[in-house]
Amino acid sequence: MNNNPKISVILPIYKVEKFLLRCLFSIKRQTFKDYEVLIINDGSPDRSPEIAKKFCRNDKRFKLYNKQNGGLSDARNFGIERVRGEYIAFIDSDDHIHKDFLKDMYEACKKYDADMAICKFMYSYFNTGLKLPRPSLLKSCELTKDQALDYLIRDTKLQSYAWNKLYKTKLFKDTGIRYPYMFFEDIATSSRILYHANKLAVCGRHLYFYEKRFGSIMGTMNMEKISDYWRSVLAERNYFQHAGVYEKYKPAILAFAKKAHDINIYSIIRQHILHLDFRKIRYNLDTNNDIFRYVISDEYAAIDGLPEVPYKFIQPGRKNKSTKERELQA
Repeated sequence: MNNNPKISVILPIYKVEKFLLRCLFSIKRQTFKDYEVLIINDGSPDRSPEIAKKFCRNDKRFKLYNKQNGGLSDARNFGIERVRGEYIAFIDSDDHIHKDFLKDMYEACKKYDADMAICKFMYSYFNTGLKLPRPSLLKSCELTKDQALDYLIRDTKLQSYAWNKLYKTKLFKDTGIRYPYMFFEDIATSSRILYHANKLAVCGRHLYFYEKRFGSIMGTMNMEKISDYWRSVLAERNYFQHAGVYEKYKPAILAFAKKAHDINIYSIIRQHILHLDFRKIRYNLDTNNDIFRYVISDEYAAIDGLPEVPYKFIQPGRKNKSTKERELQA
């Protein structure tokens, strides 16, 4: 007899004591009951591990794992290695879910015989309790792999977030795909996973509540994050080219590269304005152009593994070496 749960929920925790109980109770109240929750304490220095430990005592489906801090990708990968379920769901611990999240996503996968499912989501504001739906025209349906990949890569009707999806566990186990240690790890991973799925089931309900708070990656873009944004685009291009299917997805990849280029222009200018430092703004804008040309070039040669961006941005606001030396000598 197989006693493994149908769904394994991976829940990394790090400095989320303010939000954690809301998240845990939203999972506990699921109308779908056959699941396990792997709470991955990523070396959190606040009360989050204490809160999680106490919660686990009252529900055996919840299990706490403690590890040294390695970041969100490392915590997710840690959980992937330990799941027992047929499906995997990732939930960020400052977010929460509708009571039918697991049920509707699981039923969508079964209805359409799909390896993956995705749902709509709302923006949540903890201090006010306000929830605002993210606009989406998608209704419950099934999408072929190629349809879904086109939407996902273009970042139009579908987005690459890890957390509003349900995945067949085999998509990670059989392929060895894991989340890379970088910002925008979702972009670098979701399209690769979807490529190995048979199709995508779409659930037309808003079942995931994403907490909008200060400090989100897109809201605090610096030069390291801008570089990783480009690296995530390059990772997509590299993977599909290495797999010999780049031409099929080339229009979508080029469209997303153009979108990244334009977003990064705004982010670069904003960084220089925020730091009141315009010394390297032309250099950074030129670097953005150079990376764009590199990513879309027909001369690009795919490599094994995750590629690096060959050009470096300079973070505004940093003191130059001579200034630092003068301060040390003072």
